[in-house]
Amino acid sequence: MELLWYVIAALGAGIGTGLAGLSAATVMVPILYVLCPSFGGDVGAYQATAIALASDTLGSAITTWTYIRYKNIDLRRGWIMLVCIVGMCVVGSLAAHRAGNVVLGGFSLFLTFAIGIRFLVKPESTRADAPERGSRLTPRDVAISLFFGLTIGFGTGFVGTGGGMMMLVVFTFMLGMDHKTAVGTSTFIMTFTALIASVSHMLIEPSIVAQRWDALIVCMVVATASSLVSAQFANRVSARTVSLVTGVVLVVLGGALILIKYVVM
Repeated sequence: MELLWYVIAALGAGIGTGLAGLSAATVMVPILYVLCPSFGGDVGAYQATAIALASDTLGSAITTWTYIRYKNIDLRRGWIMLVCIVGMCVVGSLAAHRAGNVVLGGFSLFLTFAIGIRFLVKPESTRADAPERGSRLTPRDVAISLFFGLTIGFGTGFVGTGGGMMMLVVFTFMLGMDHKTAVGTSTFIMTFTALIASVSHMLIEPSIVAQRWDALIVCMVVATASSLVSAQFANRVSARTVSLVTGVVLVVLGGALILIKYVVM
């Protein structure tokens, strides 16, 4: 039965990455933590986080390649975020190992629901005065990139998210990228941050590879394949459609998992 949940979790994670640049952990960690009994031990949530990050690595790389093909990426306005996030994700991984399942698992459930609400309430978040793609960063943009790059980087390692949703908000609302360019840029960054954070998690907790190799392989393969399909779809439809579809899925998933965890169980 757990194998089925691995597949479902990976499908949802890959679709979220391809559609909106969401980290695999947004969907995968809550499902594994709540619905798979073997992930309920002392390091269960930490193991689920590492598996999600490993799945993010390939899924984000495939998604990035698709968005590059459609010319939906802007590294000139995102390079500071890349440097800051990469630098802080290892620090977050070390802190996460000390936090335990209560913090990681519970936070992931409510984060999933909250992100879904955000998509439904504000499916379009690009600034009205958006600068041209590839334009230079202003001093204000540099300050925003430094602050959010450092905080998102820590969250990448701590919560196990690639930071995709938070980067999407910063790139669109604060740095003025259009939705699809923001997704392409954020998934490019997630490719590196997810790789670093997943390796850090596995070095800290080697049991992830020794005991969870089956879940790791299934989730990586399924998430990568589904992210490719969903990225192709996202680049052919409007950004509003993508946001609304993603919002509905995450609200339903997050609400259901919260009920199961805190009401039914």
